[in-house]
Amino acid sequence: MPRLLVAEDDLMLQRAVCDLLQAEHYETRSCSDGEDALYQAATGSFDLILLDVMLPGCSGYEVAAQLRRRKILTPIIMLTARDRVDDRVQGLNAGADDYLVKPFASTELVARIRAQLRRTSPDYQEAESLQWSNLRYRFATRELAVGEEILRLSPKEAVLIELFMRYPAATLTRQQLMDRLWGDGADILDNALEAHVSKLRKRLALAGGPDIVAVRGLGYRLDARP
Repeated sequence: MPRLLVAEDDLMLQRAVCDLLQAEHYETRSCSDGEDALYQAATGSFDLILLDVMLPGCSGYEVAAQLRRRKILTPIIMLTARDRVDDRVQGLNAGADDYLVKPFASTELVARIRAQLRRTSPDYQEAESLQWSNLRYRFATRELAVGEEILRLSPKEAVLIELFMRYPAATLTRQQLMDRLWGDGADILDNALEAHVSKLRKRLALAGGPDIVAVRGLGYRLDARP
């Protein structure tokens, strides 16, 4: 399980990022100031560092530069609200490997993390499939096996089934599902989500798969059929 350090002084964002990464099966440690980030990054064993630029005590630029001077080559993705070219160049020159501007979509953050881990960690392997109950989903082909029947999923159906299979029997809120389908903060009507869930539910039912249950006022969960 890859181990990530999240250095972010906005505690709500820090918690949200850690929750997201843990859901993606990463181990996380977190800190909220530059000096602690430098200490943990220098003394811990991390596969990747998410580093906010505007950290108190010691900026993200300074943390990255000091780590590189110490020959610590752990990949760094900088997170910042600064989107000027000069700011991005400063971050990359300080030693960052990538630079992500806030607000960012959770899907883009995870994709950038995976790209860095593939590039720098020879032993890093992403799972090829998920399995739960009588379902087996293959990431590369977007194929869902329901028992012996194979369903080819649309991109939106694939996102939904992956979420439901990662958290079986857990209620996923409408906002969680919409953020993953369309990106954080997207202005999407609830009926768009309902349409995608309804289509996937019918396909699962016809193939003899588990049911997607609507939880009134909250969202949806995946239930195994008796």
